[in-house]
Amino acid sequence: MMHRLGCLTPFGIAAGLTAMVAVLIAWILGGGNMFSPGPLNAQARMGVPLGGVSSHAALGGNCGACHTNPLDTRGMAGLCLDCHTDIQAQLTSSDTLHGALPDGGACLSCHTEHGGPTATLTEMELTAFPHAALGFALTAHQYTSTGSVFACADCHTALKITPRPINAYRFDQAICIDCHMDYQADFVVSHVADFGADCQNCHDGIDRFSGFDHNTLTVPLAGKHGEATCTSCHGEVRDAAGFVGLATTCVGCHQTDDIHNGTYGSDCASCHTPAGWEQATFDHSRTAFPLTGAHITTPCTSCHSNHIFQGTPTDCASCHAEPQVHLGQFGTNCNSCHTTSRWEGAIFDHTFPLNHGGEGTIACATCHTNPQQYTVYTCYNCHAHPQAATLAKHSEEGISGNIDDCASCHPTGQEGD
Repeated sequence: MMHRLGCLTPFGIAAGLTAMVAVLIAWILGGGNMFSPGPLNAQARMGVPLGGVSSHAALGGNCGACHTNPLDTRGMAGLCLDCHTDIQAQLTSSDTLHGALPDGGACLSCHTEHGGPTATLTEMELTAFPHAALGFALTAHQYTSTGSVFACADCHTALKITPRPINAYRFDQAICIDCHMDYQADFVVSHVADFGADCQNCHDGIDRFSGFDHNTLTVPLAGKHGEATCTSCHGEVRDAAGFVGLATTCVGCHQTDDIHNGTYGSDCASCHTPAGWEQATFDHSRTAFPLTGAHITTPCTSCHSNHIFQGTPTDCASCHAEPQVHLGQFGTNCNSCHTTSRWEGAIFDHTFPLNHGGEGTIACATCHTNPQQYTVYTCYNCHAHPQAATLAKHSEEGISGNIDDCASCHPTGQEGD
């Protein structure tokens, strides 16, 4: 005798049909909730409702609003985009949040549902998101100033707002300033004053300027340069390109300060150092007038007045007034007698022998008693004219000729009658 399976007995078939009808009635009465893995998100979005609803929770019981049948080639992502038309627009541009993703239209790879009315709709590791493709890398933003891992809402603070704005991921650069003010307030105040509040004009998150050392560049900030402000050289730079091409020569910055008016060219460093303008170290020996003797300690302004250097005369008379003792008798060739050591001790090539009496050179004042009169014409200027008795004696001795020509008989190097 053959036995039928229990499920194919009249009772089994009736029980199965009854169960199916009960499930169908429960599904209809419960709006399909019996098949739901959990309630939908109830967070509303500011702005125009999408798909006629303000949140996913309003779709509860309408599974077909998000779930397609196996024959629908659009899949769930297609239904998502039917409502989220703003995401459709983003997918056409690589500069947008979803357009930067390799597969921005694969909604389920980042977004989940049925986690409850307040659960997050986005589940994605921050480090996995290609943030650099949007113009700001997270290289320097792995951890907050307190050491915790950055979350999206730390910077995109609109994500914390309920109901959430439709542009919740749009970034407000004021967040940069607010965050950095917490631990480097003095720097931020000064930095914003110098370069403005549009942080992303210069910063792209790679952190190229962390530990920035100006001394590694062509113009190290030594001496007075270390006291200069950024804007004193760079002006009101508002983007990274503004720092490129700045002059690196002294004249490039200090042309308006040049008291020489360009007369010495542009090689300021040949005399000046960053220690200050006053600390000029000019090598005068490289010029046509090397400094020797007392000239070495003479202030520059004694010869170069009004900061005029080129064309300064190099003859003595141009700087040194005619001495009152000379009265112009010896011309302007001062160095024929004087040296740069001092005025005293002049060495003069005397055409009149100075070995009077055979006792060596006599002092100038012995003959030149009047400092205003140096020219001596005859022996009689110093020696009295011979008396009549002397002249008679000369006659007896047969001395004739010019009686005034003493040197013809009396050498200056010995005593004589």
